[in-house]
Amino acid sequence: MAGKKQETPTSDTIQFYCRMRFLKLDEPVAFEEGQDPRWEGTFILDLADPKGQQGIAKILQTAAKLSKETYGVVPLEIKKLAAKFIPGTKKVDLNDPANAQDDIKVPFQDGDAEKFREYKGYAGMFIVPSHNKKLRPRVANRKGVTVQPGEPQYPYDGCYGYGSITLWLQVGQTQAKYGRRIGVNLRGAQFAHDGERFTQDEVGEDEFQALEDSEPVTTDSSDFD
Repeated sequence: MAGKKQETPTSDTIQFYCRMRFLKLDEPVAFEEGQDPRWEGTFILDLADPKGQQGIAKILQTAAKLSKETYGVVPLEIKKLAAKFIPGTKKVDLNDPANAQDDIKVPFQDGDAEKFREYKGYAGMFIVPSHNKKLRPRVANRKGVTVQPGEPQYPYDGCYGYGSITLWLQVGQTQAKYGRRIGVNLRGAQFAHDGERFTQDEVGEDEFQALEDSEPVTTDSSDFD
């Protein structure tokens, strides 16, 4: 007889003020070829903003509590992030056995990490990537009314607003296969106000020079002989 599938531990909904990037809110897109399509959103929380600070604390405290209840330990990476992003949190003593390295994968990121050095707007920030393969996220304007792409106040990369997520932990057969992990489910995004748009780097305008209308067009087929 097959064992009963273990229910995935999941947090209550967490909402927080942030800046948004890498939004895929309209149609799900596969992250890599062969993977299931998913809706995505990356949320950037600013420690210098009291509202951002409140959101960071709420996310890290929820993750710590859920992990402690499920895995019996608060992930070392969560402790390190809390020490940096939650004022008043004590520094992590790596000589303390209670802070031994663990194998728990944590999704939250330090915007000062070397891998984000070229990412505009990440320095000093707390980064929360999220996605959802099953449920379409709710997308709302300032009044909380659902909006569609192209309508006013539809969230875009660079705008400010509110993210809505839940946290979950990998358990049971998936834990046995992939290890212990904290995940982030995207639930929605609400526009609050405009911000400078994030854009991809582009080749400069001086890449090409103006051509003379009389310039001949020639090819030399001998190049391929």
